[in-house]
Amino acid sequence: MKKLLTALLISITLGATFWACSTEKKENSKPAIDESAVAIKLAPVQVSDYSLPVISSGLISTETESKLSFKVGGVISRIYVKEGEAVSKGQLLASLDLTEIDAQVAQAKNNLEKTKRDLERGQRLLKDSAATLEQIQNLQTSFNVADENFRIASFNKQFATIRANTSGMVIKKFVNEGELIGGGTPVLTLNSAAQNDWIVKIGLPDVDWVRVKKGDRARIVTDAYPNEIFDGELNVINEGADLASGLYQAEVKVKPGNRKLASGLFAKVEIAPSVKRKLQTIPIESIVEGQGKNAFVFVVKEDRKSVRKLSVVIAYLENQKAYVSKGLEQVTEVISAGSAFLTENSTVKIEQ
Repeated sequence: MKKLLTALLISITLGATFWACSTEKKENSKPAIDESAVAIKLAPVQVSDYSLPVISSGLISTETESKLSFKVGGVISRIYVKEGEAVSKGQLLASLDLTEIDAQVAQAKNNLEKTKRDLERGQRLLKDSAATLEQIQNLQTSFNVADENFRIASFNKQFATIRANTSGMVIKKFVNEGELIGGGTPVLTLNSAAQNDWIVKIGLPDVDWVRVKKGDRARIVTDAYPNEIFDGELNVINEGADLASGLYQAEVKVKPGNRKLASGLFAKVEIAPSVKRKLQTIPIESIVEGQGKNAFVFVVKEDRKSVRKLSVVIAYLENQKAYVSKGLEQVTEVISAGSAFLTENSTVKIEQ
């Protein structure tokens, strides 16, 4: 019995020793953890069609804003409207004193009648061989000149009054009744507010001018309605730059809906160019050592432990995203979290 008990104890002792050694070997076989590895996270490189909005500002006006004037000079007899007054197309707005103008018309008419009589008398004398052909030709010329002078005087009388060229609003009155005014001097400014054809006039630099085209959608914000966004559309783009500012003038048509607008309101315009570029997007925290449009990002190598540094060209930064135009052509993932602590010799561990 003692021999059996001794053998059993030896067997148990040997088993325990074997298990302990086996366990120690298994623990020793586990890979060692590199405590210096930098914890990182990866972000996918996405491709999207994008174009940076064109931002500008200007004053609201209407498509038809006219400075109305008399064709001839004279003394202003009546101005029938006031600033801010609504008018309809064809409505009489102002008139000159016609005393001098009527006299000019009468004088031209009398001269026309005289030259007509002289021409008729000369034609009768020519038949009787009492006048020469040259004399008749001279009389004919005098009659023609008198006829044209009468037409000019009559035309000037017609434009000795100002009528509304469109339905709208009188936004400026420059002169008053009784003033002496020259032909072509502005008397009233009239817009076409009644037609609701509001626009914003803006200036575009050449880098933005090449990116937009007629019909591009726009968003308009005004100080008068700070919490509202009006829809718009790029309606006119000038082909030549303004000599003073160097900017290309453009007009954005505004859709005010049921809101009341007025000429002179300041507006901010954001145009969304319809011509877009295919760009790669990454989180903005992936960018390291940026200078201007040039920057760097880190990507993980094939062993998933080491990294390499890539040079990229940034097109735009917007909404915590970086739009990259060059440098990530064959890359599907970049390092986002932890990239600021990396060097090209760093060891990394990827966290989910």
